[in-house]
Amino acid sequence: MSEQASVSRLWQVPDGDLTALLVACEEKLRTGYAEMLAIVGEGEQRGLGKSLGFKDTAAFLTDALRISAREAKQRIDHAAAIMPSSSLTGVPQPPSQAATGEALSAGDINAEHVHAITTTFHACPAGIPVEQREADERILVELARQAGPEAVRKAGRRLRAIWEQDTAPPEDKEREQAHPLRRLDITRRKDGSMRFSGELDVETAEELDGLLGPLAKPRKNPETGEHDTRTAAERAGDALAEIIGLAARCDELATQGGERAVMIVSVNLAELENRARHAFLDIPGISSVDGLRRLACESKVVPAIFGNNAAPLYVGDASRFATPAQRRYLAARDGGCGFPGCTRGPKWTTPHHVVQWSVDKRTDVDNLVLLCARHHRVRPMRNLAHTTTPRYQQAA
Repeated sequence: MSEQASVSRLWQVPDGDLTALLVACEEKLRTGYAEMLAIVGEGEQRGLGKSLGFKDTAAFLTDALRISAREAKQRIDHAAAIMPSSSLTGVPQPPSQAATGEALSAGDINAEHVHAITTTFHACPAGIPVEQREADERILVELARQAGPEAVRKAGRRLRAIWEQDTAPPEDKEREQAHPLRRLDITRRKDGSMRFSGELDVETAEELDGLLGPLAKPRKNPETGEHDTRTAAERAGDALAEIIGLAARCDELATQGGERAVMIVSVNLAELENRARHAFLDIPGISSVDGLRRLACESKVVPAIFGNNAAPLYVGDASRFATPAQRRYLAARDGGCGFPGCTRGPKWTTPHHVVQWSVDKRTDVDNLVLLCARHHRVRPMRNLAHTTTPRYQQAA
C-alpha cells in the first residue's frame, strides 16, 4: 500500500502501522524544518528581503509564508544558530550549534528542542571557552534525543547557572556560596491565613521543583473517576501544604520546651458535666472541630479538667499519638495512604484512628491507618466501611 493510499484509508491501518506512519511523518517534519532553516539562513546571508523591497528578511518571510513576525524572527534565529560561523561573512558570530543542526537534519530532534537549545546558548557568557560550549551543547542535544523540550529547557536553566558561577568574580562566588539568594516575604491576614512571595537560589529551586512535580500532578477521584478540577496554582498550593506537613513531622525538627506539638484542650467541670458541644479553642488556624481533630492526630494531647477556681482536677497522659515503631509497621502494612485508590506513599501520610481515640483510648496498630492530607480532610476513616474497603484491609 502506498503512503498516499495509507493516509487516505487510515481507518484500515492497524495500530502498529499507524504508529509507524506517525513516527515517519514526525521525522519528515523535523528534516523539513532543517531544510527550511538552511534556505532561511541563505536568504538572510544574501539580504534577500531587502533586495525584494522588504524591510528585512523577517518582513519578507511574514509576507511570503503568511506566518507571524514572531515565527519569522524565530526561524531566522534558529538558522543563524545552526549555520557554520564562517558562512556569515563580515559579521562576528558566536560559535554555532553545529551538533544541534546535525540532530535536526537527521530527524532526531524537533523545532521545540532547537528553540530550547538556542535560547540557552544565547545567554552563554563570552568567557565560556568554545570547547566547553561544544561539550555542553552535545549534552543538551543528547538529552533532546531522549526527552521532551521541557526537560531540555530545565537542563538549560541549570547550565546557565553553572556558567554564571564559572564566570563570576571570585568574591561574588564566595558571597553567593555563603549567602545564597533565598527570600520569603510573608503577609499575614486577619483570619490567620497568609500570602507570600519570594526568591530561591537555583539549587533550592530545583529541589522544590522536584518535590512539587509529583505532588502537584492532576489526579482522578478514586470513587467517581472524575478528573481533577483544581487549577495548576491550586494543585501547587496543595502540594506545598503536603511538603510543609512532612517537614513538620520530621524527627530532626526543632522542639519548643522539649516537646514537639503539644495540644492542650481545656474544659471546665461544669461544661464537662453538661456535655457541652462547643469549647473555646485558642489555636491559630483552627476554626472548626474537624480542624482540631486533624491536628490532634499528630499532636500530643493532654486533657485537663479544671474546677471553679481553675484548680486542676485531672490531667491525663499524653498517649494518643503513634510511636515510631508503630509508624514503621503502618508504613510496611499500608504501603501509603489507606484510602482506596490513593497512591500517596508513607512519608506523605499521618496515622489516623479508625475508631476515635476519645471512644476507647486505643492507639493500637489495628485501630490505626495511614491517611494523606487530602483524605484526612475528606471524612473519618471509620465511615469508609459502609462504602469501600481500605487499602490495608484489601491487602489482608
